Amino acid sequence: MIEELEKIKKSALKELNSVKNLDDLEKWRVNFLGRKSFLANFPKQFKNLSPEEKVRIGSFYNQIKTELETLYQNKKEELSQKIEVLFDFDHPGSKFSFPSLPLIQTNLKRIIDIFRDLGFYVIDSNYLVSEYENFDSLNMPPYHPARDMWDTIWLKKPNKYLLRTHTSAFQVPFLLKFKPPVRGIVPGKVFRFEATDARHDFEFYQIEGISVSENSNFSHLRFIFKEFFKRYFEKNLEIRFRPSYFPFTEPSVEVDLSCLLCQGKGCLVCKFSGWLEVAGAGMIHPFVLKQAKIDPNKFQGYAFGTGLERLIMLKYEINDIRLLHSADLRTNEI
Repeated sequence: MIEELEKIKKSALKELNSVKNLDDLEKWRVNFLGRKSFLANFPKQFKNLSPEEKVRIGSFYNQIKTELETLYQNKKEELSQKIEVLFDFDHPGSKFSFPSLPLIQTNLKRIIDIFRDLGFYVIDSNYLVSEYENFDSLNMPPYHPARDMWDTIWLKKPNKYLLRTHTSAFQVPFLLKFKPPVRGIVPGKVFRFEATDARHDFEFYQIEGISVSENSNFSHLRFIFKEFFKRYFEKNLEIRFRPSYFPFTEPSVEVDLSCLLCQGKGCLVCKFSGWLEVAGAGMIHPFVLKQAKIDPNKFQGYAFGTGLERLIMLKYEINDIRLLHSADLRTNEI
């Protein structure tokens, strides 16, 4: 019986040397250590042995079985750690795509590039501004009714600071830093205490534009809008100035764009008017120029502001602003 065990051990060692992968190793284990293997059924022969033989042969059997089990575990660890890398330089490989940036970021970059081509500086600005910057410097003293629509997220400390409600809050700081003649845009997020729905959110992006010189005027402003929309939407579109009111511009206008969906013929989106409101603008109020220590008798300027999400929704025919701020990656594949 000892000879049989030695023969099994010798055969197991020989076959183990030829094992090259985990599949072959598993077959080896089933063959020599499995429940139907010779070793698994060998103790059944002990019933006819004397007590002395049981001790002697049983000890040798346990030794052989333990040795093969140890060899199996060592071989398994060796094969598990082995990494086989094969290169086929003639095969084209599998295609993969890089994740795209969110629509907001790609379109913001495009808009910045357009305004740079039109001669505008790009100015970074603070999200946290003072009451003076957000209201007082823009001709909105504490008693002004226009504050009601922009009374928003205030901080306890520092006192009289808030999250800006419009990028216009940087008009005076911009003009204090860069003296005329100057043109610049201030892109960034703004925050307002508003109910969220398909067309409104409590945070969104605005793009503020400012131009101050001795002859900045409405004709320049109209050209900037027409050229910008032509490049951004990649088509010729009509624009319309409609009288309006803003405390920090005088005169003030709402800027309408001919409807992209119906080409100005009238549809549900434009309420059958043929026009879509896309921006607010006007000549900078003399009060604002004075706050920036600019002589309104010598210099004049225009300012405009538009919502980035509104432009994206028009360009890609998105019907809910909340999709642009969600974590749904399908929005980036439009």
